[in-house]
Amino acid sequence: MTPTTGDNSSMTMEMQMFFYFGQSMTLLFPSWNISTVQGLVGSIFAMLFLSIFYEGLKSFREYLMHVAVKSLGASSNSCSDAKPAPGKPNWRSIFLGKSKLPLLIHVIQSILQMIQIGVAYLLMLAVMTYNGWIFLAIVFGSGIGYLIFGWTKFLYGVRSTQDHNDCCN
Repeated sequence: MTPTTGDNSSMTMEMQMFFYFGQSMTLLFPSWNISTVQGLVGSIFAMLFLSIFYEGLKSFREYLMHVAVKSLGASSNSCSDAKPAPGKPNWRSIFLGKSKLPLLIHVIQSILQMIQIGVAYLLMLAVMTYNGWIFLAIVFGSGIGYLIFGWTKFLYGVRSTQDHNDCCN
């Protein structure tokens, strides 16, 4: 494939369209050019740790949501559109600024969401290099990250199927 640029020059782009297990490639940025085994091993560890970080970030966001819901005096299994208990703040009062803590947590959640989506797209683009080593590093990193951080889903993020079907379908 030879795309042309505005200044009548051309650049050659060769991209593998199938998985390969080579050591020569460019990963994510033109300056991240891998041509040695040491560079490949370093890149494998970078993708492994980035995948673990991604799983940790997801769990941290669930924890922050749990803290926000708990600060409102509601259980983490309640529905956001359910009627609030008497004397408890409702969602409308939070977004109108009567409660600073949930608003601060929401701003932090928004920033963390942007970081999470950025990391997710970087991992996706790394997989799209079709390098088998990088792909395996991301898959194993995700598995290791879930092994380390996934238990928090049971503490903070998972509703029972009965709660989900009865209330928040």
